[in-house]
Amino acid sequence: MQISVEKRDGLEHRMTVELPAEGFEQTVETRLANLARTVKMPGFRPGKVPLRIVKQQYGAQAQKEALDEAVQSSLYEAFNKENLRPAGAPSVEFLPLEEGKGPKYAVTFEVMPEVELADMSGARIEIPVAEITEADVDKTIDRIREQRQEWKEVERAAKDGDQVMVDFVGTKDGVAFEGGTGSKVPLVIGSGRFISDFEKGVEGASAGDVRNIDATFPEDYGNKELAGQTVQFEITVGAVMESVLPEVTDDFVKELGVEEGTVEALHSQVKENMERELKSVTREITKTNVMDALIEKNKIDLPQVMVKEEMQRLARQMENMLAQQGIPMPKDKPMDPELYREQAERRVTLGLLMSELVNKEGIVAADDKVREAVEEIAAPYEDPKEIIDHYYGDRNRLAEVQAVVMEQAVVDWILERAETVENKTTFEEIMQSRS
Repeated sequence: MQISVEKRDGLEHRMTVELPAEGFEQTVETRLANLARTVKMPGFRPGKVPLRIVKQQYGAQAQKEALDEAVQSSLYEAFNKENLRPAGAPSVEFLPLEEGKGPKYAVTFEVMPEVELADMSGARIEIPVAEITEADVDKTIDRIREQRQEWKEVERAAKDGDQVMVDFVGTKDGVAFEGGTGSKVPLVIGSGRFISDFEKGVEGASAGDVRNIDATFPEDYGNKELAGQTVQFEITVGAVMESVLPEVTDDFVKELGVEEGTVEALHSQVKENMERELKSVTREITKTNVMDALIEKNKIDLPQVMVKEEMQRLARQMENMLAQQGIPMPKDKPMDPELYREQAERRVTLGLLMSELVNKEGIVAADDKVREAVEEIAAPYEDPKEIIDHYYGDRNRLAEVQAVVMEQAVVDWILERAETVENKTTFEEIMQSRS
C-alpha cells in the first residue's frame, strides 16, 4: 500500500492511497466467479453462464463493490500508518484505474488539532459571593403572596400597580391595524405587558373614561410594520382594581403545603430553597467564568466538520423545542444552523480542551461526588430516596449526572490553580444575572 499525504489550509489534509493490484484483481475475479454460480440469463441454465458474459454484464458492479471494500479495509489502516486522527467522516474520491495497477483513491479530511494546554495559574477568575438576608427572604415571600393576589374593584383613578379593564381600538393614518383592537383586556399598570405610551395613557383614568392617545412602538417591536411607528388609540376604561395580597398567617402557610403550618416554618423553608438556588446559580456563573478563562488561555484551530455537526444539532434541538410548544418550523424553511455558529464553536472548543485536560491530568467523576449530586437533585422532592433509586436504576440518567460531575471536577481543578477573586454581590443581583 502506497500512501502520500498533502497538508492543506488549517486542519485539512488530502491523502492518496494506492493498493496492490494483485489483491484487488483477485477480489474482483472472486466476486464475478461467485456471481456466475447464481446469475440467471436467458438461454443459459443457472450457474452455467460463461464467465466472460458475466464479466461483460456485471464487471462494473463487481469492480465498484471491490473498490468500496478496499476503501473500508484499508482507510483506517492508512490513517494509523500515517499517525493521523480524522476529526470526522472523510470525503472519498476514486481515482481512475490504470492498466496493471491497483485501485487508487483520495480522501479529504480534517485532523484533530494538537492541543497544548496552557498553564492556568496565570488566569484570573471571578467568583460571585452573596448572603441571603432577611429582606431577601421577605421579598421572596411577597412574590409568593403576589402569585395568590386577588383584585378588588375601587372607585378612584388608576395608579401604578392597579389592574384596569380596557377596550381599545388602534388606528394608523385613520385605518385600524391588525392586532390593535381589544375588548375587556386586563392591564396591570407598570407591568410592561403593553407598550409604555399605552400604559401611561391609562394611568390616572377612572372607570368610564375615554382617552385618545398617540403611542409609539419600540424600534425592536416584533411586528416590523409597526416598529418605530406612531399610532392612535381610543381607550375606554372599565373597572379599576387594586391588588389585595393574602396575609401571611398559619392558614396561608398550610395552603402552601408547609407541613408544620407555621409562619416560622415557611420562612425557614423559603430560605432553605433560596440557599439551594443560590448555590446552583453561583456554581453556574463560576463555571462560565472558568470556561471563559480556559478558552482565553488556549487558542486552538477548530475542525469545521465538528463545528458544522454541532450547529446542525443545535438547530434540530431548537426545532424540536419549538415543535413541542406548538410552533413547528415550515418544512421548506428549516432552522438556519448558521444562527448557532458562535455557540457551536464554543462547545467544540470546550469539548476538545476538557477532553485533553481530563486525559492528561487523570480527572475523574468520583463516586461520592456523583452520589452527592444525585442527592442534591432529589432533595426538593417529597420522597428523595425514590428519586435517588430512580437515578441509580437508570444508566442513562446516571450518566448525565456523571457528565455534570466530571465537568465540575474540571472546574475545581482549574480553580485550585488559578487566581480567584471574590465578587461580593447580592442574592437579587445573582438571580437577575441568570435571566
